Amino acid sequence: MAAALVGVVAGGLVAWQVVGPGQQSRTPAASLPIDGWPIAAESRAVTEVLPGGDLEVTHWIHAEEPIDELSLTLPELDGAEVSATGVEVTADGRAASGPATVGPSGATYAFADATRIQVRYLMSGAVELSSSADGRGLATTTSLDVTATQARDVRVVRSQEVLSLACAEPDAQPVPCGESEGDDQWRVELAGTDAGNRVLAVVTVPS
Repeated sequence: MAAALVGVVAGGLVAWQVVGPGQQSRTPAASLPIDGWPIAAESRAVTEVLPGGDLEVTHWIHAEEPIDELSLTLPELDGAEVSATGVEVTADGRAASGPATVGPSGATYAFADATRIQVRYLMSGAVELSSSADGRGLATTTSLDVTATQARDVRVVRSQEVLSLACAEPDAQPVPCGESEGDDQWRVELAGTDAGNRVLAVVTVPS
């Protein structure tokens, strides 16, 4: 039986465990399509694994009440130096004011009151390649920390092959989450207090 690896990050070490593909996930996959804007009070992030292990990330945030700024923060990961470049933020179709690169102290983007905010960037340094399985990679995070996350947060990870997802609350070990939607895509829905949690992925990195 095929198996998927789930990364458990603790004490600065990465231990990869075997998880059966039929194992029950902590949270069910979302039933909503991933095309088009989510409904009010929902957000969505789609992460595409690129050749070499960079991540192309797009967020769609649909706020119930208008907001006028949004912040991006690099996650703190033991042994990984994550960077984000090519940042583009649009709010109700208008470009926001802010830097194209997210620094160690984060970055803030300002705009006129808006309810539909799209964020795009290229994230590097998050994927750890396996030394024993050719092409296998562990994405220790699949997106930046983003303010204005809504009550329901859908995450989608795409790659040549996506083997498993794991979700982690702050200062807690990851647990299996989400469901496969084919060999090349997994999805998880995070709601309530889980919205905004870190999502990890075990993938085959495109060559």
